[in-house]
Amino acid sequence: MSTPDIDVVSPATGKAFARVPSHDATAVEAAIVRARAAQPAWAALPLAERRRALRRLSHRIATDPEVVRTIMRESGKPRFEAEVIEVLYTCEMTRFATGRAGRRALRDEVHSPLLMATKRARVVRHALGVVGIIGPWNWPLLNNYGDAIAPLAMGNAVVLKPSPITPMTSLLVERLWREEGLPKDVFQVVVGGAETGEALVSGVDMVFFTGSQATGRLVAQAAGARLIPCVLELGGNSPMIVLADADLERAARAAVWSAFAHSGQVCIRTERLIVEASIHDQLVQRCVELMAELRQGHDDPASDREIDVGAITFSPQMDRADRQIAEALGRGARLAAGGARRSDLGPGFFAPTLLVGVTPDMEVSRHETFAPVLPVLRAADAEEALRLANDSAHGLSASIWSGDEARARALARRLEAGTVCVNDVLVNYFCVEAPLGGIKASGLGIRHGVEGLRQFCRIETIVDDRFLARGLSGLIARQLQFPYSRKVLRLVDWLLPRLYR
Repeated sequence: MSTPDIDVVSPATGKAFARVPSHDATAVEAAIVRARAAQPAWAALPLAERRRALRRLSHRIATDPEVVRTIMRESGKPRFEAEVIEVLYTCEMTRFATGRAGRRALRDEVHSPLLMATKRARVVRHALGVVGIIGPWNWPLLNNYGDAIAPLAMGNAVVLKPSPITPMTSLLVERLWREEGLPKDVFQVVVGGAETGEALVSGVDMVFFTGSQATGRLVAQAAGARLIPCVLELGGNSPMIVLADADLERAARAAVWSAFAHSGQVCIRTERLIVEASIHDQLVQRCVELMAELRQGHDDPASDREIDVGAITFSPQMDRADRQIAEALGRGARLAAGGARRSDLGPGFFAPTLLVGVTPDMEVSRHETFAPVLPVLRAADAEEALRLANDSAHGLSASIWSGDEARARALARRLEAGTVCVNDVLVNYFCVEAPLGGIKASGLGIRHGVEGLRQFCRIETIVDDRFLARGLSGLIARQLQFPYSRKVLRLVDWLLPRLYR
């Protein structure tokens, strides 16, 4: 049974601008078979050859104007975010994964065991095979092809399933891959919904998923049933703590940017602003002033108009924002700014919203909004701020603001989050040299860092004799093997308390 084609809708205008075919389970299985056939030759290439290939594609992504136009059109984000965040990140991740870090990730490690002193243990890393990536709709390049770079650099083939809401950027990258003459079938894109995703998980050797917690649990169950590794990034409820001695102007600007970039559809964005009581009103007032200056609307690639806040990519997020705002207002919160849809701008726009008087039990405080809504919570002091920040089922990202950086770093260690920024926000995503991942319900596994590269490898340990130690190694082996000797046992009895005091 064939699956229906997918209409791709511009969130800024509400009108369909493309129709793409959907891949059913049979088509996905065929793509995996092709990837599996192509992968060994790709893995056999020296990293330098894969580096040249991936950097050639990176250059094409950076210079082809159709990439930025496509991102803008299907996601509704401003040009600044499409180019300065999505394209720049993709190029930087390519540089990192194919450079010194890639060489380090794949380099053999030789260990010298203590008990087996005549032996050496060599750790060798191999590509896993075919990695399936299930990408989200909020970052059509950064969290789709951008997440394919690491497994490709490590020698894997990748089959990518973008969200059916925003498939065009991934399909464009697949086309650029072919136009650049890169190895056929090593990188493929399949488009579709749940059936497509299920077929992908059922056939690949590893899954990398970014999306909702509900879907992530299903992916984890399916991967667990097959005993294949999976990485899950399932969103966050990231707090931003501002203490009384912080630079308020810098903190206010960071709060507004991190809350309303891409209309709040950012996994590590500030979802909760927790402010020490003595500066609460002052910081809120400055945020309101900055929000009044935001330019919101449709950033048409053909226009010179400058836009700060674009459209909501996935319209159900506006329903969630409406519901959370209404619930908060009904329980005593107050609107300091925004609070409603901007139908005057188009069907996909929601006014940046600041809620004050929010308490920890309100839905807007406890659950990810993923829309341009920022709740503000008042804390008596740093200790209460930490308690409020950690009172969450999620633990993806956080930030803490203080004029005393040593104190801020000490408090950061007590925050329950995978990454904490001190006196900054969001920039952790561009620190690709360091691991980024969540704890609690924010998921499993990591992105970035050498650790993030090595998770796409299978480990093999090869144990052999050290140089000139073969004879001694054979002698030791005879003492450990049948028939067991009481003489050896008495020696071990003597050694145990002396070796392990």
